[in-house]
Amino acid sequence: MSAMTTNGTVTVIGAGLGGIALIANLGLAGYRLRLHDRDHARIAKIRERGGLDVEGIVQGFAPVELVSSAIAPSVEGADVIIVVTGSHFHDDAARCLAPVLKDGQTILLIQGGTGGSLVVRRELARSGCRATVDVAEMDNYPYSLGWPEPTRVKMTIKKQFLQIASLPGTRIDTVMAKLGAAFPQAVAAPSTFTTGLTNMNATLHVANMVGNIGRLEATGNTYRFYAEGYTPSLITLLEALDAERLAVASAFGAKVPGIHAWLRQTYGLGGDSLRDTFHRLTYEATGPYQWTGTPPSLQHKYVIEDVPCGLVAMSSLGGAAGVATPVIDGLVTLTSAMLGRDFRAEGRNLENLGLGGKTVPDIRAIVEGG
Repeated sequence: MSAMTTNGTVTVIGAGLGGIALIANLGLAGYRLRLHDRDHARIAKIRERGGLDVEGIVQGFAPVELVSSAIAPSVEGADVIIVVTGSHFHDDAARCLAPVLKDGQTILLIQGGTGGSLVVRRELARSGCRATVDVAEMDNYPYSLGWPEPTRVKMTIKKQFLQIASLPGTRIDTVMAKLGAAFPQAVAAPSTFTTGLTNMNATLHVANMVGNIGRLEATGNTYRFYAEGYTPSLITLLEALDAERLAVASAFGAKVPGIHAWLRQTYGLGGDSLRDTFHRLTYEATGPYQWTGTPPSLQHKYVIEDVPCGLVAMSSLGGAAGVATPVIDGLVTLTSAMLGRDFRAEGRNLENLGLGGKTVPDIRAIVEGG
């Protein structure tokens, strides 16, 4: 397939907030869109309307040419297939895609979590996929929105800094030739070490959830997740976690931003300290965190996705490189105990990433290519 133009065909898999935001933005940009979700009820109104009415920072009607709960027609002829299912469903999405992919298609994970492209490559191979496809990932969701009605959305934020990487890293020029016009704010990353270890969801969410468990489980209690949740002690814990993430990245030759630098670069808004920045991102008129709700319990993607698909992978990569990650390990242990699960066993450990027994040079060769 040729490089995707503005009139290229994009399939979005997953009709949650992330997928709907992509439909709104790419539809207004002139892409031919398909939307797939297994839950017919979730997409029925969009199919009836033929698209989405978009308000906010971008406006208009975003048409969708096909809305279907069937996977094969949804991906037939698509240049790019964007998987927006949540990182903990990447393996399942890959198994569903394996028999229907065609040579030349590109799979983009938004977002990849830590190790998402490795999971997809592994599952495509296990499922006998014969097509030659590119697999890529973005380090974060590109947009935020409100979704007041099934076919009406209000766009609130377009992030200013995103990274896209391919697996292996040597395929990035081909990938960006397809994706660059769709995501003009995104830069090419050298490898999925960079995108996977710029996993700010896992970095930002888990310490806040564990540190505020009493508030979370208090009946009827809510708090401003970032501005109030990140008290001085929890900011100290967050900075320790961030230092471990940066150390793991360095061990694999990846240059990734620290959390405070990332917040300022991504949103163009911040203060002199993390606490100041959380307050500005929450309370200023253009602050993206003013819309962030308080999760009702630990049974939320901030834990059940971000721990197994983020912190476990960071810890496991650290172990392979001889980098100690006591804060990350502690959060994995605590959330596993609190929820009665073994996130380390079920999550993205080296075995589950297809990297069991590999040395750092081995892992770099797989991820970076050559």
